[in-house]
Amino acid sequence: MSATDPEPAPAGSIADWCSRHLGSAPVHSFITSAPASQLWGFELADGRVIAVKVRPATSRSAACDAVHRLVQVAGIDCPALLAGPEPIGDSPGMAVTAENWRADGSIWPAEDPAGSYGRLQAKLVAACAGLDPAQLAPAPPWLRYDHADGDRLWPAAVGGAWDPERIQRELPPGLCAMAGRARDRLLAAELPEVVGHGELNGVHIRWLDGTNGASVPIVHGWEEFTGRPEAVLVGCLAANYNELPDETRMAPVAQGRRVLAAYQSERGQAFGDDEVEVAWAASAWVGCYNAAVEHLRGAAGQVTHQIMTDGAQRLKLAGC
Repeated sequence: MSATDPEPAPAGSIADWCSRHLGSAPVHSFITSAPASQLWGFELADGRVIAVKVRPATSRSAACDAVHRLVQVAGIDCPALLAGPEPIGDSPGMAVTAENWRADGSIWPAEDPAGSYGRLQAKLVAACAGLDPAQLAPAPPWLRYDHADGDRLWPAAVGGAWDPERIQRELPPGLCAMAGRARDRLLAAELPEVVGHGELNGVHIRWLDGTNGASVPIVHGWEEFTGRPEAVLVGCLAANYNELPDETRMAPVAQGRRVLAAYQSERGQAFGDDEVEVAWAASAWVGCYNAAVEHLRGAAGQVTHQIMTDGAQRLKLAGC
């Protein structure tokens, strides 16, 4: 997305909001829709290019904005949060935030992608250490293994269109059993929750060229931050750090090991045996969930192939 060839800026409350909170009115706009929010892109009269998000004014949305501020204060590159959350006049129950528009960076780090993502997650978890993980509930569907519906394997979807439960019989033989074993291992764990990014991959992260060949991340995707045990967040990352926009992917076990090693090195403390097992259980659960979603979309893909190839190995590493 870019600010080129923009549409005329809309009149009304959002433009008024920008004038009031940013001191400059929009002159052009480019607009997209996101699942959890409306995202408006504006060029302001003073030359700034910004993103404006309109979301329900919930405690979770406020916590996502708190994450954004903490990451910014920690010195991790991200779009600067400029204003909000503040109400918008004609939409009761909605809140607006504005941030710098950042469209720069590459989708993939130049060197050591697995290690780069592992280190980034450790820095994000450290930056968010002061937040209450409960404020980031509920977790995204692929990490909602602890849903309370005892009659279901998969968490309930919002609406029925993306509900893996309705296509159980169409999934590859053994996939649901694999997911069930991984879920049982995750539910048996008693680990404290932390706040981290629940979808840390090419969908939300961009990379700039840094010194000595190292890539510098730009973090997006604040709605995907969540509260989960540290090992679960890292296990998810080990499974899908290599996902790209419009291309669901799953990393093989060897690359997942690299993610775990880099995370622990950056963290400065090794995981215990239980945490290592939980991380691999999370990788198996996420892989099974994403494979089921592939079938919901019409066909098996790379994730299905990967989890059916090495799922048994992941479960063995998970101790189940």
